Amino acid sequence: MRYFPAFLDLQRKPCVVVGGGRVAERKVFSLLKAGASVKVVSPKLTKSLLRLKRGRKIIHRPHLFQRRDLRQAFLSIAATDDRATNERVFLEASKQRIPVNVVDDPAHSSFIVPAVVERGDLLLAISTSGQSPALARLMRQRLQKEVGPEYAFLLKLLGALRAKILSWGFGQKHNQKIFRQLVQEDFLSLIRKKNKEKMEARLRSILGPEFSLKGLGLRR
Repeated sequence: MRYFPAFLDLQRKPCVVVGGGRVAERKVFSLLKAGASVKVVSPKLTKSLLRLKRGRKIIHRPHLFQRRDLRQAFLSIAATDDRATNERVFLEASKQRIPVNVVDDPAHSSFIVPAVVERGDLLLAISTSGQSPALARLMRQRLQKEVGPEYAFLLKLLGALRAKILSWGFGQKHNQKIFRQLVQEDFLSLIRKKNKEKMEARLRSILGPEFSLKGLGLRR
């Protein structure tokens, strides 16, 4: 295994994106979605990045990359169309021990960004260890077809139930049995069909007569 897989908590963490084009734009939106505080270093910005700047969603430094731009950064991404600039970002980030990704250049990256399938809070990450982005895209397309929105709802349901079930104090084996019943394909099928009555009947058969989707704050 060439890379260690990990999901980073970027809530309110200062992250730097060097570049203001389309590729940089995609990286900025991903970081913002993860709750990061984003600084963009570039003389020019796309229209979307300009809107983010005007809405004070990002910090903009309208100049070519300088070493001070990485000061106190938690994470950095180089996404310019200039190879020399990207390499400078990599070298400076390495000196400052800041994780850095140079887009499409694993050799000048201390981490790589996987292809992702997102279904609510469920994230499926796919990596080819930087060897074939085309294969990663193919795998993402396949998973997007196989993993539908029903999984996002199931995860919400499991999240709503988890604390309640653990509070019963039945023990790990009993709790695992309950959760295994809830992640069976037949229950997912009921979610896909939006069959609320059968879903609630299944919940009551597993968890007791007082359970309902409404009582858990869920709708389907």
